[in-house]
Amino acid sequence: MPEEDDRTDQWRTVGLRLLVALLVLGGVYLGVALWFKDRPPAGVNVDGVHIGTMSRDAAREHLEESLAERLEQPVPVRVVPDGAGPDQATTLQLDPSEAGLGYDLDATLDQVTGFSLNPADLWSHVVGSERELRLVGTVDRESLTAAVRALAADYDTEPVEGEVSLTGSGVEVVDAADGRELDVEETVEVVAREWPARDEVQGSAEAVAPRLTQQEVERFTREEVEPALAGPVLVTASQGKGEDAEKVTAELAPREIAALLSVDRPGDGSLTLSVDQKALLARLREDLGQLERGPSDATVRLSGGAVKVVPARSGAALDEKPLLADVTEAISARGKERRVSTTLKAVKPEISTAVAKEWTFTEMAEFTSVFPTGELNAARTANLRTGVKHLDGDVVMPGEQFALSRALGEITEQNGYHEAPIIVDGALVMGMGGGLSQISTVIFNTSWFAGVQLDAHTPHSYYIPRYPAGREATLALPGLDNVWTNDTDNPIVIRAGISGDTITMRFLGDRQYTVQTVDGPRHSVTKGEKKVDDSPECVPQKESDGFTISNVRILLAAGREVSRDEFTTVYKPADEIECSHPDAGY
Repeated sequence: MPEEDDRTDQWRTVGLRLLVALLVLGGVYLGVALWFKDRPPAGVNVDGVHIGTMSRDAAREHLEESLAERLEQPVPVRVVPDGAGPDQATTLQLDPSEAGLGYDLDATLDQVTGFSLNPADLWSHVVGSERELRLVGTVDRESLTAAVRALAADYDTEPVEGEVSLTGSGVEVVDAADGRELDVEETVEVVAREWPARDEVQGSAEAVAPRLTQQEVERFTREEVEPALAGPVLVTASQGKGEDAEKVTAELAPREIAALLSVDRPGDGSLTLSVDQKALLARLREDLGQLERGPSDATVRLSGGAVKVVPARSGAALDEKPLLADVTEAISARGKERRVSTTLKAVKPEISTAVAKEWTFTEMAEFTSVFPTGELNAARTANLRTGVKHLDGDVVMPGEQFALSRALGEITEQNGYHEAPIIVDGALVMGMGGGLSQISTVIFNTSWFAGVQLDAHTPHSYYIPRYPAGREATLALPGLDNVWTNDTDNPIVIRAGISGDTITMRFLGDRQYTVQTVDGPRHSVTKGEKKVDDSPECVPQKESDGFTISNVRILLAAGREVSRDEFTTVYKPADEIECSHPDAGY
């Protein structure tokens, strides 16, 4: 029994010792684990920075100092537009601080620190091994997006639109080129995903094609412009038939063709050539226009005192629409197809000979006026004779407006006119063409009684007894004219002549109306004064009363009144002027 008890005590002692040893070893093991829980294992590196066996705080401080410079260095963002080659790569520089990029050192150290009783973990701390620890980054998305947008503002380029223009010296071509546009959203995603693992980030961009591509520029130049300017275009026009035909050729040189062309962009990404049709026609007329002639309407003229019909004549003109179409087509053609032939078309007159032969010429109206004669009035009478020559045989076509100033021509000595007395401010003075107001009065009364449309006339300021009161007209050019319109469907031929001391005028045509005239009484009579003028320019003058009178013209058709025109004239009194100077008078 005692031996068994001794043996039991021995085992207890051994067990107790083993227990104590285990407790000591466990404590040491726990102490080692606690020692290494805040220390990276030996051989650990972060982005090339050794932090093995350092305390967590020391490792963190060491990383902050060592990696601070990297945060100051821009992040290269390499961008190649989709479909482009490496030679079109661009490297953008992204500022980490502006882009909101940073490091999470705590998360980085958490990968290799912390309490662990795993023998393998403790063993790695003791013996160590080379190991690169992933550096954990931080990204402020809002700042990163703003920074990438700023890069895009510098990177993005508009496409270069292709262009073709024509000049006098040839064709000028601007080659088309793609633009580029940074994909901000995708680039932000790539940077956020790859920071800070990569030293260079691959950005994303798209090529921006121009509306007008280089391919279209080359096609247009090759297929449309070059053929148009390949050589001259010859246009031959002919007028007449057989051996009597006249021919003229216009040659459009390439430089002239270029000036006529313009490059159009319809908006669908294509180019087209257009020809300035107005300018082309003007250029063709420079040469071919010599074959054109306007038509001549049938008219009438006096021959041997009788009215004769002058036949109408057709004209000739370029047939513009087909001519322009043919020449435009030839501009785009090659070889012999760059020749165009055209024949002028006949242009009919508006008034045919057949219509003219239906005209009738009977007396529409006649008016006679007596003029003063004698040596003192010789110049005045000469003016009347010259004016009558201009008027006799004048033809006023239907719808045409007659103006006495145009019919008489310019009132100059070269045209046969002389100085004779005219009225200025109530007194007679010498003036070129004096006396022609009597012709104006005769014209006015003849048109009055012919029933034509009266457009413009002006009575004298002072009444002249040889004229019908209120039915007379002065002539003072360029301001005061005598104008009427032939509102019939028949020409009016003016016959005018002088016999003795009278002027007689007749209108021959087809009168439309019967004319009634009502001459009112004179009223509001005023008297002139007697004056003596001792200037050598004085022209003697008789006194004439001033008064007011109204004259009415009534036009009747088939006995019914068609229209009624009333004219009221106010005459000033004319003074009696006696000339006392020995050289006065005319």
